[in-house]
Amino acid sequence: PKDGAFTFQLLDESGKVIQRHYSKFRQINRYLEIVEDVFPHLPSDKQLKIIDFGCGKAYLTFALYYYLRVMKNRDVKIIGLDLKKDVIAFCGKVAADLGYDGLEFLMGDIADYTNDHADMVVTLHACDTATDYALINAVSWNTQVILSVPCCQHELFSQINNDIHQPMLKYGILKDRLTEYLTDGLRGLKLEARGYDVAMIEFTSLEHTARNIMIKAVKSGSPDSAKAAKAQAQYEALRDFYQVKPTIEQL
Repeated sequence: PKDGAFTFQLLDESGKVIQRHYSKFRQINRYLEIVEDVFPHLPSDKQLKIIDFGCGKAYLTFALYYYLRVMKNRDVKIIGLDLKKDVIAFCGKVAADLGYDGLEFLMGDIADYTNDHADMVVTLHACDTATDYALINAVSWNTQVILSVPCCQHELFSQINNDIHQPMLKYGILKDRLTEYLTDGLRGLKLEARGYDVAMIEFTSLEHTARNIMIKAVKSGSPDSAKAAKAQAQYEALRDFYQVKPTIEQL
């Protein structure tokens, strides 16, 4: 069948999931459950524009396009962005073979991709501060829905400085995990300060990373609201308590 170009890596000829790829199959289904949850928050009266930063081999990008275009019958334009030339070329060929004319793959850096707009921004396992660049793009575009699974949050490891927690911070593995949670917590508060409702939810991890926290943010209010002001004050208190300067603030 024509769509075999996409499915052959996950399914055998009878349509059953190949056992060694079951984790990927489970991840795709979990991802679409989350998209189903945020779907009502997306515009219903125009073409949907979605940007997937750091799309990689684009299993989830293809699944998202199929879900929105075929299952939901929506006019949609999805752009997958990644730094790897060979991956982008392969994904572009598969999209063309499938006739997915609303799916485009571009080679580029998240930090440089600023002249655009999107109704939804996706960034799954973008390393370290690349997540911050994706988030700041989404905020500047007034993006309605953001789905982000951060990865490799190293930035605050060398910055964190807190006398109360110092006896614990001397243990590298604990310091690493604490700074991961702190990074994502500060990101969440910054998004709330810009008028987003934010939830931290469990996502299925990839084979190359155990990171499984997704930041789900839906634009619901104004940066001028009392709720946003409270989030900003909480952000500043937490930032100052740990004496850090996150990229999300610098941007």
